[in-house]
Amino acid sequence: MKKSNVRKLLSMTVALSALSMLLVSGVGAEPYAVDDPSASSAVKEPGALTSPPPQEFNSLGISGNYKYLAAGNAYISAIGNGKLSVNADTTATTTVDTIQAHVVLQRYTGTSWVDVNSTTFSRNSTDFVVGDAVFTGVKGFYYRVACTHSVSKNGYYEQSIEYSGSILAY
Repeated sequence: MKKSNVRKLLSMTVALSALSMLLVSGVGAEPYAVDDPSASSAVKEPGALTSPPPQEFNSLGISGNYKYLAAGNAYISAIGNGKLSVNADTTATTTVDTIQAHVVLQRYTGTSWVDVNSTTFSRNSTDFVVGDAVFTGVKGFYYRVACTHSVSKNGYYEQSIEYSGSILAY
């Protein structure tokens, strides 16, 4: 490859990286006061009691160098009347002693996420676990799940934490 093409490619990569950092950090975005939801300049969904939570990047799955932990997912959806449906699954590369998906329901206060409820889906002597649960939330608040996927085998323990996207309880 010619030197000029390498320089162009390097320049484009640096420019895209800088743009990505600006977008992620919110530079240039209009600030708003989230402590007082009524003063927020962020667009609220109809029925929302707070501004929307900030967009967070998540791998939406397990990444890393694990010996037994293979995959995991966590999902949340609003089903009406303040009810929230949660699904989670964890998969191992082989049969393990214990495999779990520990799900924590979190509510957005307008400034931070707080834990409000939890459940654990667990199985022994298998390579997967799947679970579903329904939680009752408060209409008008945003919710997400933090799911800790874990496995143990012969005293060896691994875990990975994943956050779902957020939804508005209605």
